[in-house]
Amino acid sequence: MIKVYLDGDSFILENKEFLDLNKYMSSLIYLDANAMNETNKTNYIIKSEINNKKLIGIKLEPFNLLLYGDRECLDELLKFINENEYELKGVMCPTILGDSLIPISKDILNKEYTLVIGMDFMEANEYTMESSSLVSSASLNDLDEIYNMTLRFIKDCGLNDVPNKDKMALNIKNYRIIKINDEIRAMAAYSKDTDSSYRITHVYTKDEYRGNGYAKLIVNNLKNEILSLGKIATLNVDQKNPISNHIYKSIGFKRVFSQGIYELKN
Repeated sequence: MIKVYLDGDSFILENKEFLDLNKYMSSLIYLDANAMNETNKTNYIIKSEINNKKLIGIKLEPFNLLLYGDRECLDELLKFINENEYELKGVMCPTILGDSLIPISKDILNKEYTLVIGMDFMEANEYTMESSSLVSSASLNDLDEIYNMTLRFIKDCGLNDVPNKDKMALNIKNYRIIKINDEIRAMAAYSKDTDSSYRITHVYTKDEYRGNGYAKLIVNNLKNEILSLGKIATLNVDQKNPISNHIYKSIGFKRVFSQGIYELKN
């Protein structure tokens, strides 16, 4: 059975219990739903339910379609999206769904998806290293440089995101930097993930300063700040980046689940 929601509020009200079964996986679902005042063929929330199995698909421009739930409903959901001409480009979901998306999309959509970014979702809940005095909070004076570094970060990750400079300014207090001789060498930020966790994002070191351990220092400082609030620190790491994986594990992060971004083959 398919249900199309008219807005994010009604969707959350009806599905909160299901979403809260895995708050890490559903955190982005909540973010997109809270920003959706009305739905259409470009911005939509659709649920498939078959024999007590559920799958939610939510698409908010300019982001990928997010999938959350049971693989058993994937066929029905994709078929409905395709037949009713809802916009469908990139998909972000746990790899357990992504592994099924690839063959099913060939049969139902006559399109072929491929994994472009595989990520491990990690969490840390204990102190392992003291914070570094090299790391400081960013200010509005750093905004232009942080914005330019964010553009490079997005390009390096192969993402299609468009950073919002005004929004970054409003959240500048959430950025941490290593600034030496009036130049930012590395940065990272954090934001609320769930009621019990904060997510570390945009971990980036300029090319010419890599290999100095800056990413480890910034992530560890942010982790310690988050733990001091009584929360759990979380982050995503590219599976193709063994250096970052090793760094995060060395300061107490552990893998929880894997997810990926899937795009249509050219």
